[in-house]
Amino acid sequence: MNVPEIQVVPALQPFADALSRSMHLYRETRLDLLHDTLLKAFVDIIHRDHSLEPFFQVCMTVPLFLGDLRADFYLFNQKTNHFLRVCDSVTGLIEPPQLDETTPGADIREVVDLHGRRFYPLFPRTGTARQDPRPKQGNQELYDPDPYFASHSLLGLYAVSLVESITEEDHCFFQILTRWIGNKLNNRLIANRHLEHLQFLSSLGRDIGHNIIVPNMHLKYLLRQMEKQLDELRQLEEQAKKLFEKGISPQEFSKTLARCRRQREALEESYRELLRHHTQISLYLESLFREQHFKKGHLVLKPTRCYVERDIILPQLELYKKKLERQGITIEKPANLYQQEFPLMVDVGLLSQVYANLFSNAVKYTREVIDHQGKPRKALAYGAEMVEDFPVPGRKGIKFNVFTTGPPLSEKEREEIFQEGFRLANSDGIEGSGHGLDFIRRVIEVHGGKVGCEATPEGNNFYFILPISPVEGEKYHEQ
Repeated sequence: MNVPEIQVVPALQPFADALSRSMHLYRETRLDLLHDTLLKAFVDIIHRDHSLEPFFQVCMTVPLFLGDLRADFYLFNQKTNHFLRVCDSVTGLIEPPQLDETTPGADIREVVDLHGRRFYPLFPRTGTARQDPRPKQGNQELYDPDPYFASHSLLGLYAVSLVESITEEDHCFFQILTRWIGNKLNNRLIANRHLEHLQFLSSLGRDIGHNIIVPNMHLKYLLRQMEKQLDELRQLEEQAKKLFEKGISPQEFSKTLARCRRQREALEESYRELLRHHTQISLYLESLFREQHFKKGHLVLKPTRCYVERDIILPQLELYKKKLERQGITIEKPANLYQQEFPLMVDVGLLSQVYANLFSNAVKYTREVIDHQGKPRKALAYGAEMVEDFPVPGRKGIKFNVFTTGPPLSEKEREEIFQEGFRLANSDGIEGSGHGLDFIRRVIEVHGGKVGCEATPEGNNFYFILPISPVEGEKYHEQ
């Protein structure tokens, strides 16, 4: 079949050239009825669903129609420079994906036979990886990779076994099939990445509302308090003028001076509290509005070396001290925790919000109980302890605890409480959105840690564990 000569406008010429190349390819590649029908069926099915996991499964089912052939699907992990097996024709989806040391290296560009399997590299577009990631002028490729993958356009591998069972017709078929797979895989990875980005931005919007807008209402309260105190000072000033005009006695002078001193002290205390809240709100703003969060589509840490109690816990506790006192909640502190700990590398802004959420929940949910000595107890306690074999055997972690008295949570509640939107059965009438603990979980997980809740007869202990380096762990153990 000859390709007819056609007249196209310059704007359509690149597309006409692409169609001509594809027509030439399919003219040169002659598939028998089985392979041709199977390829058309594959193309038809993958256009019905645009999600990733069914796509893997369809790709692994195709070789089963060609006799004794089986396949493995690998994704390339740019961070580790390794291939992870995500699906195969024997077990289907593999959770979690498995590292396979028998695959070719990351520099694979052509089809390779290795260990009884034939590996077809998967690229975002027809052909091999683009060497120059910058867009080409003039003859620009039509299907360049998305910017997410442009730095390394090898997406994965499609491995077929056994090699000796692959006929020449099978090989031609798989060459065409994997071109389709690479292109469609790229589209699905891009869609997944964009979806995750949008979901993160939605969560970040809730974080901003929960951790900044709501606390900012307290700033308005403090400003109103200062406004009242200033009004009282102005009234006192007018009264002092009148007394001066009439001739003030020493007793009246002392009384007026004492009132001025009390008003000044109250105003100074309001100013200090306003300053503390402003400092924390500024810290929250910096940690939630980082440009990298929006670019990357996930929380990006800005770790600094700090003592967790001195630099994070105590400043947050100071902000909630009056609220806890108004609820009759006593604060049970460990003795000089920060003198027993060593500096950790954490994101101070994000971890401060973790404790802010825990202390805010303590104000709402702490209840009085009768302790093991038969005495009433309504308290918040915090502390930290070393844990072994975290996050892996041989490593150490620090477990940070915030305990509050009250009815112990059920096992089901403890399992679900860190999920977005979950609220306890006894939370009716208590202000909240069920977002705070989900925020805590996400912050701790991005630090490489984990969260949990433990129930005791007197209340509940909310905790998180952060990993520490082996050297730091030894220092802590010695102390």
